Amino acid sequence: MIQNDHEYHNIIESNNLLSKPCDEIYVVGEGETLNTISDKCNDTFIVENNPHIHDPDDVFPGLVIKITPSYHHT
Repeated sequence: MIQNDHEYHNIIESNNLLSKPCDEIYVVGEGETLNTISDKCNDTFIVENNPHIHDPDDVFPGLVIKITPSYHHT
């Protein structure tokens, strides 16, 4: 049972952290593509937000990309 507002806030904050799909800085893993990462991280603007990606088909394990989930775009 929730005892007070502070405890309630902590529970909500924990749930928000657990539901976060990806960190802002993401390292591409083996077998991943921009499409699979986009789906996993809810980011449809990976190429636009990562000017170092010149060819969306040339994604490799260890590539570091910035993730901005769609709910952050306005």
